[in-house]
Formats: sequence, C-alpha cells, structure tokens
Amino acid sequence: MIVLLEEPESWSLMMLVSAVAIDNAEISVEGKEAIRRWRSDHQEGSPELDGLTEALNERLNGAIDAKLMRRVKSKGRYETVRR
Repeated sequence: MIVLLEEPESWSLMMLVSAVAIDNAEISVEGKEAIRRWRSDHQEGSPELDGLTEALNERLNGAIDAKLMRRVKSKGRYETVRR
C-alpha cells in the first residue's frame, strides 16, 4: 500500500495539527508563537511546504511498510514477508 499526499492535503494536515496544538496543548505563549511562525513559513506553494509534503509521504509510507512487514521462520531461518 502506498499513500501519496499532495501539497494541499499536507497543508490541511499541518493546519489541523498545529491548530490543535495551539488551542489544546498546555504550551507556553512563546511555544504557541513559534508554532504560528513555523506555520506561516509553510504556506501553500512554498518550498518549505513541498519539503514537508515529501517528508510526510516518506514517514507515512515507512510506517505503513513497517506495519505490513513481518518475519516468518521457515526451514530454520527467518524470512521477511508481506501480510
């Protein structure tokens, strides 16, 4: 399985996560301002958002691959197989 987020999707995810962090996490005012600055650096169409999209895709697919891989003992040795 492969997940491929596009920039608008990663932007929406970033906005949601940062809004939840700002509104609900018990962080300092300085921390909230740092999140807001980071979020403003990652506007739609920016190179920073492009990098974030690539990083999200790599991490998501890495996590999915790790979850779908398992090791099976066969003839005295372990083999990695997909579920």
